[in-house]
Amino acid sequence: MHSPRPPGKALIVMLAVMCAAPAGSADLPKLESISMDETESHTRVVDDGASASADDLFGLDETESSDNERPEKSGLEGFIQLESAYTYRSPTHLSKQRTILELGTDGEISDNMSWKLSGRADYDAVFELNNFYSSRVRDNREFDAQIYEAYLDASAGNLDFRLGRQNIIWGEMVGLFVADVVSAKDLRQFVAQDFDLIRIPQWAARAEYFKSDYHAEFIWLPVMTYNEIGKPGDDFYPLGTNLTQNPNVVIKKTEEPSNELSNSAYGMRVSTLKAGWDVSGFYYRSVDVEPSFFSEKVAAPDPTLIVTPEHKKIHQLGTTMAKDFGEVVLKGEAVFTKDRWFVTTDPSDVDGLTQQDILDYIVGLEHITPENTLLNFQVFQRLYIDHEPDNLLDEFETGVSLFSKLEINSTVDAELLLISQLNRTDWMARPKVTWAFSTNWYLQLGADVFGGQEVSVFGRFEDSSRVYANVRYTF
Repeated sequence: MHSPRPPGKALIVMLAVMCAAPAGSADLPKLESISMDETESHTRVVDDGASASADDLFGLDETESSDNERPEKSGLEGFIQLESAYTYRSPTHLSKQRTILELGTDGEISDNMSWKLSGRADYDAVFELNNFYSSRVRDNREFDAQIYEAYLDASAGNLDFRLGRQNIIWGEMVGLFVADVVSAKDLRQFVAQDFDLIRIPQWAARAEYFKSDYHAEFIWLPVMTYNEIGKPGDDFYPLGTNLTQNPNVVIKKTEEPSNELSNSAYGMRVSTLKAGWDVSGFYYRSVDVEPSFFSEKVAAPDPTLIVTPEHKKIHQLGTTMAKDFGEVVLKGEAVFTKDRWFVTTDPSDVDGLTQQDILDYIVGLEHITPENTLLNFQVFQRLYIDHEPDNLLDEFETGVSLFSKLEINSTVDAELLLISQLNRTDWMARPKVTWAFSTNWYLQLGADVFGGQEVSVFGRFEDSSRVYANVRYTF
C-alpha cells in the first residue's frame, strides 16, 4: 500500500499561475474572454474634424447606447443553440452536449424611457450520456437558468441612465480584455466559447454624460456578481485536472464577501475623441471578480493542503486608446491594479499569498485586406512592480496573439486565433469555420487546442483539448 502523497511543488506552482492574474489567465492580462465575435473585431472610423453622434464617437452598440432611436419591436427575440464537444486527449470522452435558450423582449414607456428583459437557460445532457464527471461537476454544470439582462433606461438632455442587470463593457482590444474590468465571466469552459456566452452581467446603476467630443460614465454596483469558475474535476477547473485528484489536496467552496455596502463597487470612465485619437481613462474600485487561492498546510493526521478560493478588494486605474491610420488601426490598453494577491514560496507566509501591484498593457495592430480578410496582431505584457524574489513568475511576463478571419464566400468564413506566452512553452490555437446556411441559422465546426507546460496558463488544459460543433437559430 502506498502512503498518501503530500502536496508537492507542482501544486504551489499551479497556485502561482492561478493567483498571478484574474479569470484563469495567470500571466496573461485579463485573458478570460477570448472570442473573435464580429462585434469584437469591428473598428469604428470617424473622420477627423467631423461631427459625430454619441454612437459614432464612442462605438456604442445596441446594448450600450440609448434605446430612443431604435426601431420598434414586438414579441420575443433570442436564440437556441446546440453545442457538442469531444475531448480527444486521453482519456477521450464526450465533454459537452449542451442546449442553450435565450429569450428577451424590450419596450418603451415614454419618449425618454425604455426597458429590456432577457433570460437564459441551458441544459447539458452529457451527464446522462456518460459517467465521466463527478456529481459535484454535474450539479454545477448540468442545468442553469438566470436573468440575463433586466434594466430600465432613461434620458434627460445630455444625461443617460441605466438601472438594473446589464453588461458594462470597457475596452478596445480584439478579445483580450485588459481594460474590461467590470463584467464577470463564465469560465466553466475557460475561454473556449462564444463571446456572448462568456459575459455575465452585473447589477448596476450607470449614468452617462455626453457633451461635444466628451463622454463621462459613472457606475455603482451595489451587489457584485463574480466569475463562475466551475468545480474541481471539471475539464477547465483553474487548478487543472491532475492536481485536483490528489487526495491530500482539499479544495473548499469559494468564499464570497457579504452584500454589505462596503463591498459594493464603483468607478468612473472619461472618454474623448481628438484629432482621430479615441482615448479614455478610468478608475474602478471593486471586489475582484476572480478569486485568489489561499492555502493552509495541515500536518495531521496526514500532510494536507487546504485551498480556499476567496474574493478580495482591489483598485484599478486604466486607459485605452485607438487610432485609425487608414489601412491599419492601432489600439492599446494599460491597467494598473493595486492590492492583488499572488502566490509566494516564502516558508514564513502562512496562507501562501502576498499582495503585490501589477501593470498590464497591450498594443495591437489591425488590418483588413482588399480581399476582406481581417488580420490582427497583439503584444501584451505584465509587469510585477517591486517584484518579490519569492514570486515564482518573472518580473516581466510577455505574450503575443495572432488572429485572422477570412471570408471564403457570402455564407462561409474561417477564423484562426493563436496565443502564446514567450517566457515559457505555453500556447492555445482555436481554428473555426462558420457556415450561415440560412438567414437565421449558422453551423460552426472548430477545435480548442492547448499545449505547453503542465502548470502554465494553457498547458494545464492540454488534456482538455477538444473538437466541437455548434448550431444556432436566431429569432
